[in-house]
Amino acid sequence: MKKLSLLVLLLGSSYAFSQIKIKDPLPTHGIFQEKKERKAAEYPGGIGTLIKDISKEIKTGRIRGARSGQIRSNAKFIVDLDGKIAKVEVTGDNQDLNSEVERVLKSMKTKWIPGEQNGTPVETWYRVPVVVNFN
Repeated sequence: MKKLSLLVLLLGSSYAFSQIKIKDPLPTHGIFQEKKERKAAEYPGGIGTLIKDISKEIKTGRIRGARSGQIRSNAKFIVDLDGKIAKVEVTGDNQDLNSEVERVLKSMKTKWIPGEQNGTPVETWYRVPVVVNFN
């Protein structure tokens, strides 16, 4: 009888330890959002270096229109798996500034550090506001 109870105890404990444990059980109500570890794309040297590089390349002589105050554009682009810029979209009130910002971004040679999701490189959307002061 002792051997039988020892066998049942050993088999029972091994069965209990072989159960699969779920890290985070799914919620039974509400909105489910999967937790993913994400890392944004980075410009070598940081955002300050990116702003300096863009401002060096913008030729204000090509921007017609406002010569006082400031004008704004918003650039949106993808940093691909190789760290290159793709799918540049620029919006703003001054079409000349929009075209100039698009030209500058497309001509940048510096490669970005691509974004990551769970340790794997992924394409990442990135936004940059551009403001030109004419004061």
